[in-house]
Amino acid sequence: MADMKHRARASVLVSVSAVVTALLIAVASVGVLTVIGVGNYQATQATEQKPADVVASIETGPVQKTLSVEVHLTPLATLDIPPTQFGTGIVTGEAPASVDDGGVLLSISEQPVIVIQGAVPAYRSLAQGAEGSDVTQLQDYLRRAGLTVNDKAGVFGPSTAGALFEHYKSRNLTVVTADGTPAQNWRDTGLPLSRYVFAAATPVDVGSECGRVGQPADSLKCTLNSQSVAVTIASDSDQELTGLPIALSTGSGADVAATIGEPTSVRADVEETPDGSDESDPQRWYSLSEVPDDVRADLAETAEVVIDTSPDDALRVPSTAIRETAGGKTFIRESSSNADTDHDHPVEVTLCAGGYCAISGDGIVDGMKVVLLG
Repeated sequence: MADMKHRARASVLVSVSAVVTALLIAVASVGVLTVIGVGNYQATQATEQKPADVVASIETGPVQKTLSVEVHLTPLATLDIPPTQFGTGIVTGEAPASVDDGGVLLSISEQPVIVIQGAVPAYRSLAQGAEGSDVTQLQDYLRRAGLTVNDKAGVFGPSTAGALFEHYKSRNLTVVTADGTPAQNWRDTGLPLSRYVFAAATPVDVGSECGRVGQPADSLKCTLNSQSVAVTIASDSDQELTGLPIALSTGSGADVAATIGEPTSVRADVEETPDGSDESDPQRWYSLSEVPDDVRADLAETAEVVIDTSPDDALRVPSTAIRETAGGKTFIRESSSNADTDHDHPVEVTLCAGGYCAISGDGIVDGMKVVLLG
């Protein structure tokens, strides 16, 4: 009996010991996990509080400020001639199917109407004292005809009058003044509006309704069409673009270099309002030169014009590397392996565009690592 009690007491002690051991192991495990969890949390917090710097390298290369423009193909010589330009005479010579530079479009009361190549449409009679781009176009035509013009470009002076006089004589035409009456001397030689038209490119095809013999001149419907096209660009910016280079692209991926010419007047920049009046388009239009004929039809619809650029050997950094002091001074922060030793360099920013800034300053070298702003 005593032996049985002894064994029962031993069994209870073993059970209590096992429970105590299990509790101690559980408490220890919780402690370990707690320590690990706190450590992980602290590590995470440390990472969030001190993110790694984002760095970039100073490099050599230009920074370019560009302007996006629209590229248009405009017929060079699609011209509807106002019937009032021909005066009040009668058609005495019908137009041929096509006319080249200096050719006769038709005759009004036995007086020929001459086609002259020029982008600016004819809008007035010309004589000594006139100035403008239309005078320049007349002077260029006279030179193409082999005559000498010594007047300043765009100024109708004695030399232009003399060359026009010789032109009339060489073609057995009546020498006239600006109002169409016979000239008394060569100095009075002029070009009446009813005697010429400007077409942007020649030769031109003549529309089928340009008149028949006997038709009143003021009822004519003359349209001149050219298969050649001009390349023009349109810009919404007030930035002056004349003389700047432009790189055009084609559908085949080729680049075409051209130069932006003078602002030009084209039909596309005038829109008809609901009340029937004309309203000028706010865009500025420019002609382009040096564009080969064989690529014009394949040009992309937009292009980028470089309106400002730094030297090709300029040092540049991402714009996010530029910092500013409270006093407005600009600087960059050089990166090092030890964040506590990062060094600031004062810099002068000469141009920022396209996400980069051209900089200069003491100690600034190609390849230097700089810290970017977050």
